[in-house]
Amino acid sequence: MKNRITIFLFLALMAGFSVPSFSGNGPLDPAGKGNGILGFGFGPGVPYYGGSGFGPAIVVHYDHGIWKAGPGTISLGGQIGTSFFWYHLSNKDVQYRYSWTNLGFVFRGAYHFGWNVPGLDTYAGFGAGTWFSMYNNGGYDSGRKSSHLGFLPTVFFGGSYFFNNLIGVNAEFGYNFAYATIGLNFRLSK
Repeated sequence: MKNRITIFLFLALMAGFSVPSFSGNGPLDPAGKGNGILGFGFGPGVPYYGGSGFGPAIVVHYDHGIWKAGPGTISLGGQIGTSFFWYHLSNKDVQYRYSWTNLGFVFRGAYHFGWNVPGLDTYAGFGAGTWFSMYNNGGYDSGRKSSHLGFLPTVFFGGSYFFNNLIGVNAEFGYNFAYATIGLNFRLSK
């Protein structure tokens, strides 16, 4: 699994470098008023209902610059994410297999600070939404399944660097669908 993720990241970054409009720097204000940013990322997931160890998360988000505020821009948008966790314990008498799948939808807002550095976008924000968790027990209660629905508050901060007017790399941290994500952002300008 780690090899596949590494290969995917390498190919995605190489695709960004091969874009014909590559100019060595991106737009002066990537998340400015009227611009949209569509991002895809993955990282270690947050276990809302349960889980142990590493659980991968996949996140898709969209932020749209709405208001100019001081040197930056306030954006509104949304995010969809999912994470998977599993636990397996085996000895000579008993085998336990548990799995959790979390799915969430969040409305979010962020402040993107304007550094006047071509291609740089840094931001922080919060959001609120809902998560749905499905649990499968393969241990003593083999075949037992349950699901839970809950409120999902999020807080995050991150940064992006755009190589050109279209594509950039992104890192985001916080209590979200994942504790940290890395991925690609695509700028949709007005």
